[in-house]
Amino acid sequence: MGLTTEKNVLTSLRNFTGNDGIMSNCANELSETSPNLRIFLLVSLSLVLIFSTLFNSFALWVFCCKMKKWTETRVFMMSLLTSDCCLLVVIPFRIYSVWKPWDLGPIICKIALSCYFMNTYMGICIITLIAVDRYIAIKFPLKARSLRSPKKAVLACGIILILLLATCLYLELKPNRITKEQPVCFRKLTRSPLSITLYFAILGFCIPLVILIFCSVEIIKILKKKPIHSTQELKSIQKTIYIVFVNLVIFMVCFLPFATINIVRYIVESLSSDCSLVKLVNDFANGTQAIANINCCLDAVTYYFVAAEFWEKASLSPKLNLLLYTQTQDTSLQDK
Repeated sequence: MGLTTEKNVLTSLRNFTGNDGIMSNCANELSETSPNLRIFLLVSLSLVLIFSTLFNSFALWVFCCKMKKWTETRVFMMSLLTSDCCLLVVIPFRIYSVWKPWDLGPIICKIALSCYFMNTYMGICIITLIAVDRYIAIKFPLKARSLRSPKKAVLACGIILILLLATCLYLELKPNRITKEQPVCFRKLTRSPLSITLYFAILGFCIPLVILIFCSVEIIKILKKKPIHSTQELKSIQKTIYIVFVNLVIFMVCFLPFATINIVRYIVESLSSDCSLVKLVNDFANGTQAIANINCCLDAVTYYFVAAEFWEKASLSPKLNLLLYTQTQDTSLQDK
């Protein structure tokens, strides 16, 4: 960013905050993005946008055009796919906010921010629902038919969506002391701690993580205790355990840094630390947001390996169909 542009941003911030304004005197420093962080964000977000668009477009074609029967798996996968696609729509605005000072107005910024964070946590919740659905199917095979159904899956996703929409509406209607247009978006310009950050970190990640770990561990324990009658069944069980473990690792790699740094940021800001430390934590928070977005690409692991019917419909030849189907036999264990 050129010197003139930087001066314009600083001038806008001074006009925005005022001499004794509600924004802290850290606003100028917090608004600046370090060159290394800018490069990291631009590269990572661009790659996420490109590859996630390709993967999710293919998944959308399969789920909408090739699969006819609505199952619990399809409901959850379509919900996760929809959430990922909504998040992808916002990523160009995220890239724009890194590339240059925000000049698209406060309304677009608010909409982009709401959509960005709502769909991030929507994805977390749906991944958790998938884990719970797997656990019920394997732990209670006889009761699974009464406990699981496409309608109940739609209801569960609908409740999560309503709760997130209500939260976004509450935040939007909540009195906001900042009324003037900000020269930046997707960055926090005050070192005052936001309780909503802690709320989302605990309820939006920590609790789903505990549920996900519990379900994953229980599924692995049940499968390891399952009697083995053939070599093929042993390989199928081992593959299922591997898939459950990999999904858990992907979830933690993508979202754990993001949630952890938000908790750290809340603590640092609550202790009224100096601007340089607050800025450092904010930079890390922005970096971990980009890491969390990688989940849009890695959700393909869920699409490709959890739902056997996905590859059955997506395959282009009988030989490929047979090969890919043997790699997704884990779903058949739920009915044994």
